[in-house]
Amino acid sequence: MGGGGYTQITAQRRGSLSHAAGVLCSVETPTPPPDDADDAVTPEDPAVAAPATDAANADVLAANAAKAAVALPTKPAMKVHRADGALPAPSEVPVAAAGSDGGGGTRGPMKVYSTEAKRPRRRWPKVVGIVVGLLVLVGLAAGGYAYWYLQETVAAITHTEDKQQQVAEEGLAIALPNQPITALVIGEDRRSGEGAGRSDTMMMVRIDPRTKSIATMSIPRDLVVNVPGYGRRPINEAYELGNEPLALATVKELTGIQINYLIPLDFHAFQRIVATFGGVWLPIDRRYYNSNDGSAENNFMSINIQPGYQLVNGANALAFARYRHTDSDLVRLARQQTFVREFKKRVDRWGFAARIIELISIMRDNLKVLGSNKKPADARTLLEYGRLIASVPRGNVVQVRLDDISSSATNPGKLEASPQAVKAAVDKFLNPDLQSGQAIASRDIGKDSKVKVVKPTYDAATIGVEVRNGNGTPAAAADAAWQLVENGWKLAHSAGDSLVQYLHTTVYYDDSTKGAKDAARAIAESFGSDSDVKALAAPSIAEMQENGIDIVEPVVVLIGKTYTGDLAPPKVAVLPPKEEAQIDRDPTRDVDMWRDAQRKAGIPLMMPTVVYAGAQTRDPLFATQPPARVYKTGGHKAVYVTYSADAYDQVFGVQAIEWVSPPILDGPSATRNYKGRTLLLYFNGATLQRVAWKQNGISYWLENSLTGRIPNSAMIAMAKSFKPVTR
Repeated sequence: MGGGGYTQITAQRRGSLSHAAGVLCSVETPTPPPDDADDAVTPEDPAVAAPATDAANADVLAANAAKAAVALPTKPAMKVHRADGALPAPSEVPVAAAGSDGGGGTRGPMKVYSTEAKRPRRRWPKVVGIVVGLLVLVGLAAGGYAYWYLQETVAAITHTEDKQQQVAEEGLAIALPNQPITALVIGEDRRSGEGAGRSDTMMMVRIDPRTKSIATMSIPRDLVVNVPGYGRRPINEAYELGNEPLALATVKELTGIQINYLIPLDFHAFQRIVATFGGVWLPIDRRYYNSNDGSAENNFMSINIQPGYQLVNGANALAFARYRHTDSDLVRLARQQTFVREFKKRVDRWGFAARIIELISIMRDNLKVLGSNKKPADARTLLEYGRLIASVPRGNVVQVRLDDISSSATNPGKLEASPQAVKAAVDKFLNPDLQSGQAIASRDIGKDSKVKVVKPTYDAATIGVEVRNGNGTPAAAADAAWQLVENGWKLAHSAGDSLVQYLHTTVYYDDSTKGAKDAARAIAESFGSDSDVKALAAPSIAEMQENGIDIVEPVVVLIGKTYTGDLAPPKVAVLPPKEEAQIDRDPTRDVDMWRDAQRKAGIPLMMPTVVYAGAQTRDPLFATQPPARVYKTGGHKAVYVTYSADAYDQVFGVQAIEWVSPPILDGPSATRNYKGRTLLLYFNGATLQRVAWKQNGISYWLENSLTGRIPNSAMIAMAKSFKPVTR
């Protein structure tokens, strides 16, 4: 068989296979019609193989055909094709030969083909269809498995067989869409061979989708509180006496906050989670060391961490977070909050949003996230919270600490806090300060030339706001009006009910009143992202006035069913009073130490020429520890210098590292230019935690104490004073 026929038959078979695969994959693709197999005949006679081009050749062709017809039966006429593709001339039309006695009659015209193989028709549409079909099938299979795996994993995380935890679930509030949620993290202090231990950690975490913020508040384990049914006791005894249910009830009574989720934390799980992420980069403020040899003096967790910014593994991270034996419980809580803040950055860089399913898989075997048994968390809810956490700007993570704590007069070695101190901390937790950082930077360093200050078009204290009940809940309008007054809308007042029910809170404004639209937007923002803003129009006015109460104010708030009784705080900066910086100015102080560190590190360094008043260049607990540590971490050359103003809670430091983008410098609260240097400012509420800058491939920063005890004024004065170390 000739090459052309083979090509056609092979193509036909391939087309049939492709067509079958396309049907199996349920993908419709353009399919060319199959070639005619009977046309794949290639005569071997040269006279037939080459089409005639003139009359002489036609005569020869006719004579040869007549001879051949004697021995051949009658066949269908054959079509004549030219090799160049042109139509045949009349002389090229085949001549019918007379049949013989046994020839079976007149022979029809012959089809004459060139021996040149025909080009196979393009079949890429079908191939693409097959590939797409297979990908769709594989994708559906993988997606089905991923969905099943995710559901199974979430079920494992959110379900517990522990009877006490099941009881605690009954005391949890249902989390509502687009509203803040609060989780209580309880870490148990159980030692090997012992029964139920006391709680080692009680930390509340609040995630607010309205303000895209995260607030944490730790409760000192030695704080004396009322434990329901047991009287006044240290709060960590609540867990020992009644496990999760009593610990949850105690926190709710102390703070007045409804808890949506309970996260029992096993410290071994803590280590595994940290190890999974390859450790966490932490700013270690000073030397931590203990070798537990079994003696009474050293009978606590072993730890061995040098000062300075470094990658800390799971065991040392846990020891750092739990350590409290040479300082206080308050400093320990600050360490835990530092860990939470920096661990979030570690997870963000790891790829929280892109690898959330992998993260949930890690959590499966290491963590429980328990919600209300009336409506347990599902996969979608956890994914939404995960994405929300990943989207929170790093400057919107606020750590709240309980201030004004004193030693207990009735429980030696324990702590007491007044109801006013607890309320103040709870208010900061529910309304985290996200605005003060920029305002303090503008006041104490200078205006940000890149930020255009827009003057408000309204005065919250003088614009009229009436609140109407549109959800049927008694006193909802009065409650919302009171909160608006607390948030600065001094003329807000309740104005009755709407006869029409609203799902989402809607804020109407009178378009003819200056600033009413902007005021309505600001108020709606405090009710959450699902609230609406609309201009007052005749239909809505008539709808609201059905109950006989006329609209008299330019802004009208209709409370919807999604209102939970909790408004977001106003975006108003509350500045602490500006203080005179308490500093010691000495350009030559420690210059020899800095020169020696620069020589050993092999990188250019900068040093402060003023220092917080009374601070010494030393480690407060290790007199033999050199204050300047020269080291390498993660392949980066680094230098850290420890300063101390007292025994432990005023330890601060200066860090230099040959690393342009260390994780700790992600997401500053504000930036300001000072004498050609860009200062990166990191605030925790109104407290300046860190001032950093970058120069010649080196990152420098001044780190406040864990508890933020160094005043803002001193932090700024020291940061401004840095100059290159001379040789």
